[in-house]
Amino acid sequence: MQQRSEITRAKILSAAEQEFSEKGFYGARINEIAEVSQVNKALIYKYFGDKEELYQCVLLSVYERLKDLESQIIASSNSDYRQKLSGFIDIYFQFLEDNPTYVRMVMWENLNHAKYFKARQVNKTKDSIIKALDQIVIEAKASHRIPDSVDSKQLMLTLIACSFNYFSNMDTLTEIVQADLRSEESQRKRIKAVKDMLLAYMDSGGCDDRCEG
Repeated sequence: MQQRSEITRAKILSAAEQEFSEKGFYGARINEIAEVSQVNKALIYKYFGDKEELYQCVLLSVYERLKDLESQIIASSNSDYRQKLSGFIDIYFQFLEDNPTYVRMVMWENLNHAKYFKARQVNKTKDSIIKALDQIVIEAKASHRIPDSVDSKQLMLTLIACSFNYFSNMDTLTEIVQADLRSEESQRKRIKAVKDMLLAYMDSGGCDDRCEG
């Protein structure tokens, strides 16, 4: 019985993730989620209470999916800051490539001023990587491998911006640079460029805003 309930819940969340990511909270319809998931509408309300609760559960789940990947890099035995930072960049690009629904959910939340992000305290899913980057910077400074001016918060913001922007703005950026940004070669070049920028910032302690756009 419990296994069946978990399967049903997973089907609802999967259908809801697609619906919410395509239409946002206000445009999404529970009827559509019920049809796609092949779950009775009343059962959806039984599991999640209302549309807001379902949306918040979906939002949290997509962020936790990324957190799981971040945790793998954090838990790795490699203590070299260059390797760990490169690892974070690799998993961000791979995750965003594999999870277009995450990209759209984040974009919708920003359009709605992070209303449900704040209500569900989704920011807590980023605590572990924030602490990890803090520790990476502290250790690298202590061993005199990077300048004291390096700021872990700026590092975090640049890491997110330079990876997310590539996917959130892919259609417009494709037209601007007249290149197929979905191609493996384009993504490989972008990953290398982001790594070069972030590692240059770490090594020099300077500010880098070249990934805004």
